Amino acid sequence: MKISPLIKFSENRWSVSAGNNLNPYTFDFQYLPNSWFRHTIKKITQEAFTIGKLSYGTIHRYHSGLVPFFTFLKEGNYSVDTFEDLNPKIIEEYVHYLLMTFTSPSTRNVKFASLKHHLRFGQILGWEKFPKIDLFDGTERRTLQTSDTLKSMLIDDRTMTQIDEALDKQHFVMKSINEIVVWGLITLIRQTGMRLHEALLHEESFMTKDLTGKPLLEVRSTKTHTDRYIPVNSKVVKALRKVAEITRKDRELNSIKSIFVWEFYRKTPNKRRVDYLTQYEARDQLHKFSKKYGIEVHFTYHQFRHNLGTELINGDMSMSEVMQYLGHDSSHSTRLYAKVRKDRLASEYKKLGFIGKIVEDISKITDKDESEINEKQRLMAQLPDGICARPIKETVIDCKKPNACLFCPKFITTPEFLEIHKDHLFRIKADKQRYLEENLLGTDYLLNETEKALKDIITQLEAIQSSIGGMPV
Repeated sequence: MKISPLIKFSENRWSVSAGNNLNPYTFDFQYLPNSWFRHTIKKITQEAFTIGKLSYGTIHRYHSGLVPFFTFLKEGNYSVDTFEDLNPKIIEEYVHYLLMTFTSPSTRNVKFASLKHHLRFGQILGWEKFPKIDLFDGTERRTLQTSDTLKSMLIDDRTMTQIDEALDKQHFVMKSINEIVVWGLITLIRQTGMRLHEALLHEESFMTKDLTGKPLLEVRSTKTHTDRYIPVNSKVVKALRKVAEITRKDRELNSIKSIFVWEFYRKTPNKRRVDYLTQYEARDQLHKFSKKYGIEVHFTYHQFRHNLGTELINGDMSMSEVMQYLGHDSSHSTRLYAKVRKDRLASEYKKLGFIGKIVEDISKITDKDESEINEKQRLMAQLPDGICARPIKETVIDCKKPNACLFCPKFITTPEFLEIHKDHLFRIKADKQRYLEENLLGTDYLLNETEKALKDIITQLEAIQSSIGGMPV
C-alpha cells in the first residue's frame, strides 16, 4: 500500500520525497491565477497521492504540465476563473497553442494530458465549478501527432561513430571525477539503452555474474517499479569499475549509494561539495560533451535506447526478449522499434518463455555474500515449485510480480520440483478448454505462455536429472 506524503495543505509550495536518494519533487502552486485554482489543484494533487494509483513522478509531471495552460490563458486574455468557464473552443485553441509552442510531440502530449487529468478528476468526483459536458472530442491526440509513433529520431550511423570516437578520446584524457563520471554514464547508456534515471541509480552491488560467470547488471526502475537483470559487455564493466573506483571515497564520506556523483566547486578556495548527479546536470553534460568533441547533430540519452531497441528487434532477439531487456511494462513500447516484416512481428509478438534460473540443487543457491543459504532463508524463499531469490538477496516488502513467478528472473527451480512442474503442465493441458471457456486464467495468451514456460523448465530439469544419474532428487 502506498503511503501518502506528509504535506501542509495551506502552503503554496510542497516538497515531496522522490525516494531512492533522488532530489525531491517540488510542487509549486504560487503561479496559479486565483485562490480557487490554487485550492482546487492542491486538492486534486493531494487526492492523487491518497488514491495511490499514480506514481509520484507521474503526479509531478501532471502538475508541472499545467503551467503552459495557464500561460496560454494569460497571453490570450481569456476570462477563466474556474474550470467551469472552459469550453470546446478554448480547448481547440489550446491544442493549436501547443502545436505552435512545442516541437516535440511527446512534450505536447504530456502538457495536454495534464489538463485532461485535472478536468476529468473533478468531473468524475462530481465537484462543483467543473464543466458539465465533455470538452474533448477525441481528435486532440491525433492532432498533436502522438499516436503510436517513435517519439524521437534514431541517431544516424555517422553520429554514432563520432560519439564512439569521442568516448575513446575522453577515456585517454580524462582526469577529474566529473570527466570520468560523464564518460562512464554515456558509455553505460550507449551500450545498454538504459533509461537515464535507471543509470543514475546504479550502485556497486548491482554488478553480478550469472551461473556461467558472465557479467550481469541489475537495473532498477522507478518508472515501472520493477527490477531486471541484463547481460553487459566488457566496455560497460570497465566503465562502471572506473567510475566506482574514482568516486568511492567521496561516496563513503557523504553516504551516497549511487556511483554517479557530481563534484561541485564554490568560489571560496578549497570549498568543494559532492552530491548525487541529477538528471538535469547529466543532460547538460551530454550537451557539453557533444559540443566539446564537435558533434554537430543534437542527440539525447533516450535516443541510445531507441537505437539499441531497433538493433535488437531486427537482430536475433524476439519481441519478448527485447521487451524484458529494455524493461518495458507493455509490448506497446517494444513494437515501436520493430522495423521488420509484419509476419515476423506477428510470430515473435507472443513469445515469452522461461527467464528465471535452473540449478542442480539448493546448495548451488547463495545469498548476497555468496554464502550458502541456511534453512531459515530457504523457508522464507520457498515456493511450491522452486525458490524466489529475492528474499535471499534483500528485504522484500511488496513483490511487484505476484503470481507470475514462472516469468520472473528471481525464480529458481531445481530437479526436486520436476514432478510438481509435470503435474502443473498435465493439469493445464487437461483443463485447457475449460480454462479458455471460463477465462479462468484471464487470457489464452497467458495460458499458452505458461504451458510453453513449463515445457522449457521440464526439458531442462530432465536433462540435469539425467546427467546426475537419472533418479529423482
